[in-house]
Amino acid sequence: MRRLALAALFALAATPAFAIDPKAPESCATGPVEKTYGGTPWLVASCSDGKSLVFVAKEGSKAAPFEFDLTYTEDGYDIAGHGGGDRKFTDAAYADLRKIKAADILALIQATQKAPKIHP
Repeated sequence: MRRLALAALFALAATPAFAIDPKAPESCATGPVEKTYGGTPWLVASCSDGKSLVFVAKEGSKAAPFEFDLTYTEDGYDIAGHGGGDRKFTDAAYADLRKIKAADILALIQATQKAPKIHP
């Protein structure tokens, strides 16, 4: 599974660029857009497969540091999360993300594609 450099995405809020793990099979650098899940702010980026998304808790939020990967598979979507954010807030975000519908995913992908481009 692809992995994003969390520190790089956290730096996104303060700088105009972030890095992607060069060993990742796909990049997830389109966007980001800011959305709220579980009552906390998340930066959402779409991936080069045009179907998957990454949700990174915005630096300073009670859910940070944490990342969810919503990965497209032939059987639908898998969601996985990792990090050290406050479990109460990451669990609340997970509950919201488990309810996400196909139309929501498409809208998020389109929003990330319209977001201002981030240049290193």
